[in-house]
Amino acid sequence: MRFVTITVGALLLFTCLIAAAQEEAQGEAQISREFTKTYRAYNAAYSQRNFVRAAELARKALDLAVAELGPEHDKIPVLQINLAHALIITGEMEQAEPILLEAKAEMIKQLGPDSPDLITIHEDHAKIYASKQELDKAREELDTIISIITKQSGDRAPGIANVLVQQAAIHIAQENVDEGEAAYLEALAIYDENFGKGNVRSADVISLLGDIDLTRQEFDKAEQKYLEALRIYEDNLLEDDPIVLASHSRLARLYVALRDDKFAGHADKVILYTPDKDGPAVPLYVMQPRYPVFEDGTRPTGWALVEFTVTTDGRVLNPGIVESRPGGLFDQVTLDVTPKWRFKPKVVDGQRVDQEHTRVRLVFVQDNIEVYFGELKL
Repeated sequence: MRFVTITVGALLLFTCLIAAAQEEAQGEAQISREFTKTYRAYNAAYSQRNFVRAAELARKALDLAVAELGPEHDKIPVLQINLAHALIITGEMEQAEPILLEAKAEMIKQLGPDSPDLITIHEDHAKIYASKQELDKAREELDTIISIITKQSGDRAPGIANVLVQQAAIHIAQENVDEGEAAYLEALAIYDENFGKGNVRSADVISLLGDIDLTRQEFDKAEQKYLEALRIYEDNLLEDDPIVLASHSRLARLYVALRDDKFAGHADKVILYTPDKDGPAVPLYVMQPRYPVFEDGTRPTGWALVEFTVTTDGRVLNPGIVESRPGGLFDQVTLDVTPKWRFKPKVVDGQRVDQEHTRVRLVFVQDNIEVYFGELKL
């Protein structure tokens, strides 16, 4: 289940609270240089997205503050929230929950239940509930966020749309797809009102609506939404932006499933900008062959072993059948589909190179075709 950040403002408010805590404590000559150094290191680790290290430093900063200021100091909950937030990001939900609950109760006592400073706390609590599959409780936390934002900024504020996207994910996880779709549509309307049509946030929601169409097997509708989202991304972002590439990949996978050759252009874009890391070629987009059917409607069983070269642009070159059973029955359908496959190229010393003698085994088992790349079943 995907959660999005509610507001940058909420995070900035926490940063301001920490700064205030440092200034106040330094004025009372109660805070150590070790705390200041540790907290700055935490900030740096967090900004660099090194969340494991950030969690370690947040815990150290909290321990130092408790020792130097005392456990009842009114800034301790903010440090607890920092620690809980970092733990949640790293997936340590069980560790985070008691810390967050203690801080949440104290912050509500200090600030009142309608303070915008509580938004990130409620969002983190929703994530914890979602991780435990307590989805109704997660939705209650999100409802509280909507109430806070509405009182602060009105019911058409962009933050409302952020929460609706999260609520939609919960509805869908509970198999209430229609309610999830309605929440996405409302979020889309709010984004369009605030930022105009064609903004990146709206594109995110359009893509999610396409996912719903896909689950309903409404492939044409899904395709149109994915294409619209891609157009918006390409109008607003660089062509190698990860969001753009993810959109290309989504379309490529849709077209592969539909056996549509339009997948190739999108797949090639993804491969072109895939970061190079030393290692062998890795299959990215594998279209299945057409299953041969006898005149009486039965499907034969057997297998085919194909060998080829994976080029530096991830394409298949010179495929040939090494062996197959029974009697070449699956050779042609295998050779027809293999050139349509796309791979992440082999990389040696940071350079893409051809990978020769690449072998893939296709096993035809009547109701399915299993594809094996070495020991990997695709």
